[in-house]
Amino acid sequence: MIELRDIHKSYMLGPVEVEILKGVDLTVQAGELLAILGTSGCGKSTLMNIMGFLDTPTSGTYSFNGTMSHGYTDDELSRIRNQNIGFVFQQFNLLGKLTALDNVCLPLIYRGTPKRERMDRAMEMLGRVGMEERALHRPSELSGGQQQRVAIARALCGQPSIILADEPTGALDTNTSNEIMELFMALNSREAITVILITHDPSLAKRCKRSVHMKDGRVTEQ
Repeated sequence: MIELRDIHKSYMLGPVEVEILKGVDLTVQAGELLAILGTSGCGKSTLMNIMGFLDTPTSGTYSFNGTMSHGYTDDELSRIRNQNIGFVFQQFNLLGKLTALDNVCLPLIYRGTPKRERMDRAMEMLGRVGMEERALHRPSELSGGQQQRVAIARALCGQPSIILADEPTGALDTNTSNEIMELFMALNSREAITVILITHDPSLAKRCKRSVHMKDGRVTEQ
């Protein structure tokens, strides 16, 4: 599904070039539950952004479902993100003025799905994460764990083949973190959704089928 070879990523900070990724090699098979483990600043989130087509590498090759990423136009990359990848973030990234239901509908709005169809699918996804009774609540009316469940429902709404989760339990207490992790594990085992979990927490990484360690912009252990 995903094959990264010798991925480098650098940014210019004024006159200084800062190298974030320093030759990352990583393969992710369909149906994996993978943790990318490392401390803050090691390059985990930058790597996730490249895997999710939110950013491009400075050099190296990235193959997604057998096609090299550099062969896609910007419009094609947007379509791939919308149809193949679900994102879950530490701070939930829900729109505060929208209900949980409307937040979950967003990927389908961008896809042009008719209103009745997207509403039905969004309610189905909320049901899968145990949030159907909170469908008409806004984020400010939900706990952190409930907001993250809504964010996961939004990620699922477009029926992605892969979920990229960047520190999805970082803003949650221990019990709620365990509940969210159980949900990811269930989605992976029951529905064969590929889940890539970016985390600094070794206890979460141990619950994944496989983990890789990052340090100073490199994958140091697989």
